[in-house]
Amino acid sequence: MLRGLWNAASGMRAQQTKIDVVANNIANVNSTGYKKKDVAFGDLVYQSIEKKGNAVMPALGEKSALAGVGSRVSEIRSNMRSGMYLQTDSPLDLAIVGDGYFRVLLPDGREAYTRDGNFRRDADGNIVTAQGYQVIFPKLPVDAGHNINIGPDGMITMSADIGGSTESDEAAVSDGDEMLQVGEILLAYFNNPSGLESLGDNLLIATPAAGEAVISSVRDDTKLIQGHLESSNVDLAEEMVQLMISQRAFELNSRALRTADEMWGMANQIRR
Repeated sequence: MLRGLWNAASGMRAQQTKIDVVANNIANVNSTGYKKKDVAFGDLVYQSIEKKGNAVMPALGEKSALAGVGSRVSEIRSNMRSGMYLQTDSPLDLAIVGDGYFRVLLPDGREAYTRDGNFRRDADGNIVTAQGYQVIFPKLPVDAGHNINIGPDGMITMSADIGGSTESDEAAVSDGDEMLQVGEILLAYFNNPSGLESLGDNLLIATPAAGEAVISSVRDDTKLIQGHLESSNVDLAEEMVQLMISQRAFELNSRALRTADEMWGMANQIRR
């Protein structure tokens, strides 16, 4: 009888975790670059239901009768499917199409990674995230203004006469002036990006499960889009369905727990 109580309790605990994960996905539906989390379940160990001390071995070709002891959450993994790409027309907004992460320097000296390309300049001219963390980015001239072009391969170019022309930057570009290369954006790649650990603020850090970061130029199967941001890959309809399934599973486990408790109560009330 106790096995039934523990089985139902473990099922409720596992489904509660699934509901928490789904709720977090829904909460981050508008978080730039957010990757939804999926929950994987696994069964727990099995116990023999034969009487203890029974020395009779199963017949040839048969196996002992076993009963499970419940379920657990075996893994919470990130779904690396790309989100939609939204046009912003801001020259420092970048979206990654394909694999790869932008590199961010944390205040404690560690390097973090993000798919959120919502960048801007701070008071010192550094490229920073929306939260103010410095992005590992090529140093741009102070007078670059909006006259900056970031190609799909990560190459940064701008007009050759910047700062020395009396015309506007836009006019200089339209006149076909020479474009000078001022730097290249390097991305971080991982063998197992779903193994990265979330820090919050759309930031991730490397873990042994993700492997070492490989810093390189934009690969052939990856490109950058300037003036765009990658939205969350959360599908609200899918998350609502998963929420209802988990709610029903939690309800059934709670009903099984109540039934086991009632049966245990009836057994305790039996008198000779």
